[in-house]
Amino acid sequence: MTSSTLLPVRPASLPALREVRRDTSLRRARTCYGHLAGVAGVGLMDGLLGRGWLEALPQTLGSARIHYLPTIEGTAALAARGVDVPAAKDGKPTAFSCIDWTERRPHLGGVLGRAIVGALVASGCIERFPGSRVVALTGGVDGWLGS
Repeated sequence: MTSSTLLPVRPASLPALREVRRDTSLRRARTCYGHLAGVAGVGLMDGLLGRGWLEALPQTLGSARIHYLPTIEGTAALAARGVDVPAAKDGKPTAFSCIDWTERRPHLGGVLGRAIVGALVASGCIERFPGSRVVALTGGVDGWLGS
């Protein structure tokens, strides 16, 4: 069982269900507080966890979020891809699970999630548009991960 299966799933809102039914660009790839969300964000999270690049921390009682730190292997792999991997400060994690608005599964939030978006933009894998949360997948997140 992966850590992402431990989170309770809430029903999607009507606007989210419309985005899913229409399979819009907003559903496929967008930012959420500066980190990658939508189908692309959930896929990125699956890839990071599947490669063992993130380590789940013990869950805090009463918190629906799972907090993560990059593993030694993950830190090296992400740095090799241009991610300025943030260090945990005062024992605080650098990333957390964020339930995706349309997919109802977690994508990666926090400082590490934002750093990964910066590296994806710099590498040409995604393109951001001023005034919009939608991002264009120009190079592919899977290829960036090395799959």
